[in-house]
Amino acid sequence: MNSIVEIAKYILPVLSAALIWLLNERSKRKSEQYQRREIRYSALINSIDGFYVESTNRNKKQDFLNELNQCWLYCPDIVIKKAYHFLDTVRVGNQFSEEEREKALGDLMTEIRIDLARNKSFIKTKLNSKDFRIIATS
Repeated sequence: MNSIVEIAKYILPVLSAALIWLLNERSKRKSEQYQRREIRYSALINSIDGFYVESTNRNKKQDFLNELNQCWLYCPDIVIKKAYHFLDTVRVGNQFSEEEREKALGDLMTEIRIDLARNKSFIKTKLNSKDFRIIATS
């Protein structure tokens, strides 16, 4: 019985330290993934106006596509699907109305917000896809 107590004195601190280290690493990994998604989403949002602001600037559209490709690495499926649906609505020669395009963009923005809101203070948002608006500044 004494030998078990002696062994436990050395094993328990080592196991506790290992557990704490694993939990800390997991937390750091989650934080890094969140930051990557936030960067991707910011760049994606900054390039959206290439589809709306009477722009012939193909660079903005290409930036959006490049950022969307990067989203495959870190972002949830629903965000990627909503982004592709948005792209379908703004494609030349499509049959979508302006209202459908705006809803698709609003849905994308809502999913981005939901993804970033996980474990954050504004998770109980009342905003939805209709609340996001495109406003021309000309």
